[in-house]
Amino acid sequence: SRWMPDMTGAVFHGHPGADGSAVCWGEAIGARLGDMTGYQGHGGLAYGYGVPILWPTIMGGGFQVNRMGERFSNEALGYSEQAAKILRQPDAAAWTIFDRRIEETMKQFDDYQDALRAGAVKTADSIHALAEIAGLPVDALKRTFSTIAACAAGNTADDFGRRFGEADLLSPPYKVVRVSGAIFHTQGGLEVDEEARVIRDDGRPFANLFAGGGAARGISGPDAAGYIAGNGLLTATGLGKIAGRNAAKLARTQE
Repeated sequence: SRWMPDMTGAVFHGHPGADGSAVCWGEAIGARLGDMTGYQGHGGLAYGYGVPILWPTIMGGGFQVNRMGERFSNEALGYSEQAAKILRQPDAAAWTIFDRRIEETMKQFDDYQDALRAGAVKTADSIHALAEIAGLPVDALKRTFSTIAACAAGNTADDFGRRFGEADLLSPPYKVVRVSGAIFHTQGGLEVDEEARVIRDDGRPFANLFAGGGAARGISGPDAAGYIAGNGLLTATGLGKIAGRNAAKLARTQE
């Protein structure tokens, strides 16, 4: 609520140990914080199931609608920034729609297999059936499909700037999953130097305080759009190794 109010209502889908304690401790002793508005969001967490529906569903031609059966964004811009856009929709939910062609790609992912076993993915043989299964207005949903087809044919431009091609068009049987906007982890944290020492508010490093991983400032920048898969792991392994080596070196020196 303090640093990223647009994600206040997001579902948390991260490690239970990621509770912000390191940031609170650091702030209390005068550590400098950086990029506290940055985070990894996800616009495809299966609603009520806690299983991520990964983004090949969208990149293969799938799209998202709100409960009015209407698209509300350029879904292809990225799954991280899509989370906040979903949270602005009625009920803070959306429906990811794709087809069997895309599903064949999705089956290689363990997360999708989990979603299938959980029953999160519904199947429909027509747009009318799709609307009925998802509880969406059929006329609006038909217009959405028609508009995408017109964009793919080059007869109109997408209102949100997304480019659709003929290969992107969906065909029955359709697949649909209700999804929520989620936050996986924040990307901001304690400022550190090249030795992974935590920086004070005045710019000087603490002599014996190190940080890495989720405790330290990440490399994604100040917002969700800067996140690329693996950024968190990169800072965890990289800064963790640097912090460990320098903490051990300091301990040996003090001994």
